[in-house]
Amino acid sequence: MKLNDYQKQYELERIEHQLQPLVKKKDKSWIEVYRLLEIVEKEMLYTVSYSSYTAWLTDFAERANVTVSLLWKKKKAGKFYSSYTESRQYQNKPYVPLEKSNMDPEVIVMIEKITAGNLAEAHKMIDRSRTGKITRGDLKTLWESEKKERAKKGIPIQRANAYDKQTFTDLSYVGYASKDATNIDILSALCNHRWMSSLTPLNESGKYRLLTEFSIIRNDLETDYIVIENCTAAKNPFLFNLHSIKIVCERSDFRRKAEFKTYPEYMDYYWLAVPVEYQNEAVNWLTDYPDIGLILYDEFANQAFIHKAAANHSGFGIKRNDTMDSVAYYLL
Repeated sequence: MKLNDYQKQYELERIEHQLQPLVKKKDKSWIEVYRLLEIVEKEMLYTVSYSSYTAWLTDFAERANVTVSLLWKKKKAGKFYSSYTESRQYQNKPYVPLEKSNMDPEVIVMIEKITAGNLAEAHKMIDRSRTGKITRGDLKTLWESEKKERAKKGIPIQRANAYDKQTFTDLSYVGYASKDATNIDILSALCNHRWMSSLTPLNESGKYRLLTEFSIIRNDLETDYIVIENCTAAKNPFLFNLHSIKIVCERSDFRRKAEFKTYPEYMDYYWLAVPVEYQNEAVNWLTDYPDIGLILYDEFANQAFIHKAAANHSGFGIKRNDTMDSVAYYLL
């Protein structure tokens, strides 16, 4: 039933009255904020006094003394999580309904940005975040890596998806998410120490951190990704191991001669990480690099595992103090 202008005005004022005490809260009330904002948009309640939904939202944010970006964030988070639950329902897979979810809206929006509107990848990442397999810190690392990757390829940071009120028609960008989704998968699988489980009994309470585009400041050297961890040093929790990891997720890369930015004296171990279907190409690629380990990512199992362990050559790590100094600088 369509509402007349009088009814729209009444409903809009009623919803604004409900929103006022909720918008500044940082608890689960963001879900109710999303639901109320959705009603205003779907029922077009704003049309009685405003030219657009954005115009109403901007005005309401000013009257509620909050930023309009905060309201957009909560609305986008709710919309995006709703797409996740609808997809899980359709696939007859388990999920946590929006009203029972304890996810932070900032985390959901960050996932949306990382996956660039690729819903299948986003839904997998929501699952990992919801079950604790990936943390907020991991997501920040992924997003920083994604921004750098897009900058290298000249791809703008704006997202092309149904939840942004922007028009963006760069066709090279539209195909980006599906093309590089595997890179996101591999990187997110490396965000925790589970892939190391075959190395040694792990120190589950140990420290583990993945850093992207890492630079060894003193010598201006860069490596793709590094891991600093003491999970594999159960007998000595004060001993941290340094791992350098190169990710390859395009078959065309294997046609070129293998070149690694390996500076052995600064790291303890070196790894190549690839999708499991690239195993044979990766093994051949590493023929001249016997010390480099091979990590495979199984998309079906949604996990990374070691195919061949990296070796700690006698010349590795002799300048690791320079690396540790750079880690401290990176984290400060």
